[in-house]
Amino acid sequence: MNNLKKIRQKRKVTQVKLAEIASVTQETISAYESGKAYPSVETLIKIADYLNTSTDFILDRIENDEPIKNTTIKNTDTKTYRMLSNFIMLNEQKKDDVLWYSEAIRKK
Repeated sequence: MNNLKKIRQKRKVTQVKLAEIASVTQETISAYESGKAYPSVETLIKIADYLNTSTDFILDRIENDEPIKNTTIKNTDTKTYRMLSNFIMLNEQKKDDVLWYSEAIRKK
């Protein structure tokens, strides 16, 4: 969970403060950041909410630390939901590739 330390430092939050918010010890936060331990789902959500980021970012699944706002993705059909979910997890170069490819297909 390399991104946890990055976002915590970016938001200028100490391990002690984050531990207080998450109802764990400072040592536990340190273990999360070093990959020696993983938070429960409940704790992960508390941390993500406090740091104003997504759980996917904290878990190193996506590169963008901004939370998805006003999203109605879940209200779309299954294929659209899967496509958008996958797209969100790509790095910028891969997003460019997907956009290029989707535009090429659309123009067919």
